[in-house]
Amino acid sequence: MNHIQAVVFSACVAASMLLPGMTRVHAQTFPTKPLRLIVPVPAGAGADFVARAYAQRLTLALGQQVVVDNRGGAAGIIAMESVARAVADGYTLVQATVATTSIMPFMYSKLPYDVAKDFAPVTITTLNPLVLVVHPSLPVHSVQELIAYGKANPRKLSYASVGSGSIQHLAGHVFSKATGIEMVHVPYKGAAPATVDLIAGQVNTAFSGVGTVAALVTAGKLRALALTGKRMEVFEGVPTMQEAGVSNVDMWLWNGVLAPAHTPLSIVRRLNAEFVKAAHSPELIAAMATQGTSPASNSPEEFGKLIREEQVRFAKIVKESGVKAD
Repeated sequence: MNHIQAVVFSACVAASMLLPGMTRVHAQTFPTKPLRLIVPVPAGAGADFVARAYAQRLTLALGQQVVVDNRGGAAGIIAMESVARAVADGYTLVQATVATTSIMPFMYSKLPYDVAKDFAPVTITTLNPLVLVVHPSLPVHSVQELIAYGKANPRKLSYASVGSGSIQHLAGHVFSKATGIEMVHVPYKGAAPATVDLIAGQVNTAFSGVGTVAALVTAGKLRALALTGKRMEVFEGVPTMQEAGVSNVDMWLWNGVLAPAHTPLSIVRRLNAEFVKAAHSPELIAAMATQGTSPASNSPEEFGKLIREEQVRFAKIVKESGVKAD
């Protein structure tokens, strides 16, 4: 089990962590009004589905409406900054991603938020590997066959991503470096156009989100070769990258919730407890399954540790890739 899995799947029930000496007044009265969960993508996107599924469960549990506020644009900067500057009372949260917390700080020379100083981690909410898929016309059925093809046909392999500096892009960069093959990166403005061109054969490989391509793999429109982390039931028989003989390509696409820094710890723990309960509810598990994924949870401390470890890793990867946003 790698460090990310260990951090996430050792999740504790946060409610039991409340200490007798802790100030309880905030948690006892919270919440007394609706909450906002700001999401850095437009309505209808995969991360938006995750946010709305959790918001529905928390609305029932808290007795107050949890409103999803979509603030797409600027690669998530608008959403992150709005919560970094919000009142630290637990009523304004942001759904963060590996991109907004652990990749973008090393792509931009300056961001209007500091992940370490401006936010209080609440919990992770989903954790999935990427899946390496190829167009069926490509004469390969395994990672090793793909590597052999790439070495025999320099620059004939192209891979789509949702944009330069995205985790899909960096996964391809790490894979190319680990295997010694030269792949041509083709960035798109989102998963939809990237997937359309992949199905059409305009590009022949991609490291995609599992929910984006699960149905296409089942329909035979794409072929799955490996997962960049754990195995998944939706991709039956598909090995992990490690099992396929390639190390150091463990990549995780995750969502998580942050509150503004200095939010009272009692409120952070109350929120964590409710998110953990939601993640274990049969209703949320069933809803997530329709998207080829499942909920996840951990403690605020575990989530903070995950972010710090990811930042150390991606600082190096981003630098090696040479990608810059400004």
